[in-house]
Amino acid sequence: MIRHLSFSLAISFALLMLTSCAAIKEQVDTEPAGWAAEQQKRQQVKSWEIRGRLGVQTENDGGSLDIIWKQAEQDFSIRLIAPLGAGNYSVQGNAKGAEIRFPDGSIKTVSNINSVFTEILEVNLPVSAVKDWIRGLPAKTLSIEDISWNEQGLLNTIRQSGWNVEMKKYTGQKLLLPHVLYLSRNDDENLDIRLVLRQWLVDSDLTANK
Repeated sequence: MIRHLSFSLAISFALLMLTSCAAIKEQVDTEPAGWAAEQQKRQQVKSWEIRGRLGVQTENDGGSLDIIWKQAEQDFSIRLIAPLGAGNYSVQGNAKGAEIRFPDGSIKTVSNINSVFTEILEVNLPVSAVKDWIRGLPAKTLSIEDISWNEQGLLNTIRQSGWNVEMKKYTGQKLLLPHVLYLSRNDDENLDIRLVLRQWLVDSDLTANK
């Protein structure tokens, strides 16, 4: 599944699953009062940095990588670092496309940023949607099939274009941001994606650290 990487990733992913479990909280299916204002506040977070761990499990393979994602308006960079010196991926992009550098030194340019994770992980995970989900927002590029909120009035689960997304462990000061995201698909019961964010840095006075 993950290009150029060793079997050690499967072990790392197993450890991630053990350490990223979150308690189930009550969910609310009716849109909370103030949700529109909450969305607007989150949409204003346009420059930020996250650091954490991305794990992907499919029917035949699995692995995890450290992730560092820096976003500055439309410009972004993503580093995916494999464990045990297995190399790293480096992505530089904007709304018009991205350049991916692979661990073996090869470079590929893609015109659609949503194909970045497909090229690296061989999983059709859209970058533009993840950019919204990690801010506790519905993905604006995908249709909403179902949605629920937690007892704090923050996004808890959402189903969009076949993706099931669960957001857990909101923390922060002036703005609560999710630190654990679980992603799956109904049409692929073997797919399990987990994004554990150890640190959130926002380019303003809003910060969230685990």
